[in-house]
Amino acid sequence: MQESKRKLLNLLFGKKCEQIATKYLEQKGYSVVVRNFRYKGGEIDIIAKKGVRLSFIEVKGRKVLSFGSAKEAVNYKKQERIKEGAKLFMLQNNLDENLYNISFDVISIENNSIEWIENAFT
Repeated sequence: MQESKRKLLNLLFGKKCEQIATKYLEQKGYSVVVRNFRYKGGEIDIIAKKGVRLSFIEVKGRKVLSFGSAKEAVNYKKQERIKEGAKLFMLQNNLDENLYNISFDVISIENNSIEWIENAFT
């Protein structure tokens, strides 16, 4: 398969997983504040809020497990980038972190099942 076609298919699959995760969060009573928050060094897939809980969420999807599970793909380096992005988001939106219960979560979508790992890292 051509490299550009494979990249496009992966991008479309990732967007579909984010749509599934967004719907799942809304069913759980969360409101999605922003999707695909981009900053120098990375992107946070979903930022969602419920009451005083503000969740920074990485969505990982896998069609096959030959590369490991989706949640295993959120390594230490990725966690650090997400935390940096969260700080930037809070700063840009004049949000006081002391007023929120902040969590860093992973939503894993594999084999047509969804797993939400709340407080996946700190």
